[in-house]
Amino acid sequence: MKVGIILGSNELSRVAYAAMHSAIAVSLDNEVVLFATMDGVKAFLKTPDLRVTDDTSKVIKESREDVFQHFRRAKKSGKLKILACSYASKVHKLDKESYSELVDDIVGITSFSMEVEGGQLVSVW
Repeated sequence: MKVGIILGSNELSRVAYAAMHSAIAVSLDNEVVLFATMDGVKAFLKTPDLRVTDDTSKVIKESREDVFQHFRRAKKSGKLKILACSYASKVHKLDKESYSELVDDIVGITSFSMEVEGGQLVSVW
């Protein structure tokens, strides 16, 4: 099955949830496509811009957990694709070189929708 995850936030707790959901879905032999949009693209910069405003994010930050380890592990399986939204990239003046190696491509919502058509969608805002 295909799983599409839309990540629209750079809040640490939400990025951590998207990372764990990606890793679990891949471990269950699903193909996962994560679409980072709006502030979510900031999480995938070479130097991630992560907000810490909620209690869960504060706890994660204090624990020094590397939430990106879940994305890296899932990417090694070959079943996770991470896409940055072209509109959000334009708004934030970002290009492919702005993003970490985790980002596979910059695409529009139509491309993402076609990629996960018929699959399960999870939205993380």
